[in-house]
Amino acid sequence: MKLPVVALAALSGIAHASPYYTEAAGFTQNDAAPAGGFSTITIDISGVNSWDLPGDPDNEHIEVQLGGYFHILGIGWDVQISTVGASWLSEPVISANEEFFITPGVGNDFAGSATFSSGGIIDLVAIQQDFLLPGNGLLNFEFFESFDDVSDAIDARFMAGSRMYVEYITFPSPSGMGVLALSGILATHRRRG
Repeated sequence: MKLPVVALAALSGIAHASPYYTEAAGFTQNDAAPAGGFSTITIDISGVNSWDLPGDPDNEHIEVQLGGYFHILGIGWDVQISTVGASWLSEPVISANEEFFITPGVGNDFAGSATFSSGGIIDLVAIQQDFLLPGNGLLNFEFFESFDDVSDAIDARFMAGSRMYVEYITFPSPSGMGVLALSGILATHRRRG
């Protein structure tokens, strides 16, 4: 089930390191200096449900179409999770493009409702977990369970006021980066000559 992005608002913020991420599936190093300014978007995830294990067709997704080439530099969250049945608060997971995995309630191995915060935006560059979006500029969040208590049933819900924050920077398309790299080589060559 795909959900539209309900709220998308520009913010500014300062990234800082945080201990709350739980896993990352690798990262892409970007050695070229990206062009463009830093931007932060807020994504309202209120009402999103966490169903089954990763990749299950019942799982809910939020897709953010940024368009173009983007370097994801930071992620943060302020969420309230309410579990269903015997599901624990430590089981809901949010995947960002299968590159970065967030378990807001990590360590809370009991059912109920609770509020969790990253305490600001996690600086993914500082922890070497930053990543590039594909050329389509699509940022996909999948909401799933690390342990599925009941198959094909909702295990947890992100309650009203739950939000995620994504800090990114734009950069030119690969062909544009090639032109920039070539111009840098030529500039270097001119200085030497």
